[in-house]
Amino acid sequence: MKQTFFVLSISMLLLQAFSCKSSKPTSTTAPSTETNPIVNNAPNVTGGSELLYMYRWYLSEVNGKPVRSEGGRSAHLLFSPGQVNTVAGFTGCNRLSGTFTLNGNHEIKFSPLAVTKMACLNDDKTESLFLPAISETNRWQIENNVLKFFNGQTVVATFTAVEAATSKLDGNWELNYISGIRIAFEGLYPEKKPFIRFELGQSMISGNTSCNGFSSNYTMNGNSIRFAPGISTMMACPGNGEKTFTEMLQKVNKYALSDDNTLNFMIDDVAVMRFVRK
Repeated sequence: MKQTFFVLSISMLLLQAFSCKSSKPTSTTAPSTETNPIVNNAPNVTGGSELLYMYRWYLSEVNGKPVRSEGGRSAHLLFSPGQVNTVAGFTGCNRLSGTFTLNGNHEIKFSPLAVTKMACLNDDKTESLFLPAISETNRWQIENNVLKFFNGQTVVATFTAVEAATSKLDGNWELNYISGIRIAFEGLYPEKKPFIRFELGQSMISGNTSCNGFSSNYTMNGNSIRFAPGISTMMACPGNGEKTFTEMLQKVNKYALSDDNTLNFMIDDVAVMRFVRK
């Protein structure tokens, strides 16, 4: 009897010991809270980068100074995502291309850019400021469709977002038709035709009325467009060509591209001015 009791006691003690042991964690290694260093060092696309790829970005300021197009096309950048992110664009004189990386905290780094070597004549002022600003950039920010490049806390370049369809307006456009007056077009503009140039980074046009240089801001929504009263030089102009041009421009409320080289300004759905790309 004592022997049986002793065996049962030993069995119960062994069972209890086994039970206690099995209730403890089977692993002696706690879950690691450390970040995998390979993942930690991998490029991390910052929030909002989808906007970077959504638009063409037209240069509006470099080092706090407004930028204007002197030769027709405006300086701009176009970003494309991929295994290797690429950037292409125009300096105001030459085409550029290269690659860039995005990291956390909106950091950005451009590779040395490839730039064509066209002679720029008087159009190289923007390029000589723009290219150094890109090379100095280490941070970016987009707010209200405005892109800013920073070097540390200093803004070195500012850009305006422009949709792909609207970017087709970039360049010089010469008037070849205007309605509303019975004088033949050649009679209105016997020597020089009016032309306009879209400054997409500034939301303005500049150009010549056939007599005076002028500029005017515009507002745009889809294919609706309105021009503010412009400013111009003050030469005395013979004939009615300048007056006809400036008055009609104030009435325009829509635009349409017939093709990449033909631009119509309209009042509602009636074309009243036509321009061809130059």
